Order: sequence, then C-alpha cells, then structure tokens
Amino acid sequence: MYIRRNVDVKNMIRFGWRTIFGITILSTTAWLMYDKFGLHWAGIPYAPVATMGTAVAVCVGFKNNSSYDRLWEARKIWGEITNLSRSLAAYLISLADDNQSREKISAIVRRQILFVNVLRTQLRKHAVWENTQYLQWSKRVCIGRDFEQDLHEALSACENSDERRRFLNAGNAAGEIMRLQIASIADLKRQNSIDAFEASDLIRLCTSLIEQQGKAERIKNFPFPRQYACLSEMFVYLFIVLLPFGLLPEFARLSSDYTWMVIPLSATIAWIFTSMEQAGDTSENPFEYGINDVPMTAICRQIEIDLLEMLGEEGLPPAVVDKEYVLM
Repeated sequence: MYIRRNVDVKNMIRFGWRTIFGITILSTTAWLMYDKFGLHWAGIPYAPVATMGTAVAVCVGFKNNSSYDRLWEARKIWGEITNLSRSLAAYLISLADDNQSREKISAIVRRQILFVNVLRTQLRKHAVWENTQYLQWSKRVCIGRDFEQDLHEALSACENSDERRRFLNAGNAAGEIMRLQIASIADLKRQNSIDAFEASDLIRLCTSLIEQQGKAERIKNFPFPRQYACLSEMFVYLFIVLLPFGLLPEFARLSSDYTWMVIPLSATIAWIFTSMEQAGDTSENPFEYGINDVPMTAICRQIEIDLLEMLGEEGLPPAVVDKEYVLM
C-alpha cells in the first residue's frame, strides 16, 4: 500500500515513460507526414476521435470503479479478520481460570496468529491472470518469494511438529488451522473448562473467521472479468494512436505554425488516459505483492502484536514499517 500523501513524480514517470515516449514518436511522425511532406490525408476528422475518447473514458471509469470495489472489499475483509482475531483472543483469555486451561487457551491464541499469517501467504500465491508488470517496482521494497517459501516461513512459528506437518500437507492450510481451532474449543467444552454458551460463542467467532477467509478467496480466485479489463486497455491504446491524426487538422485550421503542438498535447492526453487505465490495473488484484495492494504483512504483524500482548508476552515483535512509502 502506497502511503505517501502525494504520488512521487519519479514513480509516475517510471510507470508512464513508455507511453509518453511511444506517443511522442507517433505524433512526431504524424506531424512530419502532415506538415513537412504534405500528406494531408494523414489527418482524420476529429469528431469521431472525440466520440471515441468519450466512450473510452466511460469504459475506463467503469473498470476503475469495479477495481476499487474489489480493493476496498478486500481491505474490509482484513479489518474484520483483525476484529474477530482480537475478540477470539480476548474472550479465550478471560476464561482461563487455572494453569492447565491457560496453557490450552494460549495454544489456541498462538494458533490464531498462525492462521492469519498462513492465510496471507495463500492469498499471495501467484495466479496466471495477475499482472506481473506492476510487481517489478515492488521488488525493490519487498521480497516477492514464491508460495512454498512464504508458507514454510509462516509455519515455522508452529512449535508442534505434528501440527506443522499436517498444515504443510493440507490443501488448504488456513482452513485446516481453523478446523483445529474449533476442535480445540470443543475439547475445552468436553473437559468442562468452558460451558456450552461460551463454547457456542467461541465457535461462532471461528465460523465468522472461516466466512471471511471464503470472502477473501472469492476475490483471489475469481479474476476481474477479462472482457472488461482487456478491452478497456485495447480501447485506450486505439484512441491514443488515432488522437494525433485527429488533432492535426484542428491545429492546421488555426495556423500551420501551430501544428507542432499536436506532439506535446497528444503525449499529455495519452499519459492521462493510460494512467487512469493503470490505476484500475493495479487495484483489480488486491492480494499480490503490488504497491497498491492490501498491506497484509503489516496487518498480520499488528494482529500478532495485539494477541501476544493479551497473553502478557514481553519482547513483542516490531510493527512493520514502510519502505520507500510502501507498506506491504
């Protein structure tokens, strides 16, 4: 997640220089054909181009709104996971009345920390439809490892070797952790460490966490519809290719001395449209290692700090800080 108030100009240039360079070459070629070589047939009526620009703007706006909805829903899901994790830990710790139950409850709370970190790694598993172009810059500020490396690191916090082996072999490790959480709560009930009402409340919190996992997986496993994403990008580039040829006759009507202005104006308009398009692209998959994604690493670390503090632990891990204004 990019947290600086204003986007750095260097970053804007880093993402947009190819478009600016390409349209500058194209518009310069169009200007030379029209003004220097007298090939006036290169100029096309501006009205169809303007109409196309309006349609493209609507299409890009729809894509950006839909992409933002996916991003904001993803952030709300992790906010709910944070709240439920704190509630589960606080409820459990308040029920510990002897050393034996305190030890079992502590294990459940620590397993909840494991759950959020394992879920984070599962959501960052690479999918074929994700756009790796925007991950290149983020590699400067984070380690974009593969799923197996992330999963092994997350599970290294599990002290029970049998549980760790079970989670590694599970097709859905986060789901297996929650299954074990519910089983542990049921065991506390059978041992009369908690009563039926307390067990029901705790299991309801666990099922709510499973529900939030399912919502996150829905976003992760169902890509932004490609017919909207791909066509929007194609329409933008078609528009900016035709743009300088449509602007040339308009400047020529003013004066032949002004036709050169098609070059900077075309580059500016093309940069605006492609930047709008890229804003949607960088938001449609909010669980990658991208700079605009949900900062799951920071959220998981904050959950870990909160839950360990509830357990009375000392030497808490430090909060995740941004690097170059990017919080992962």
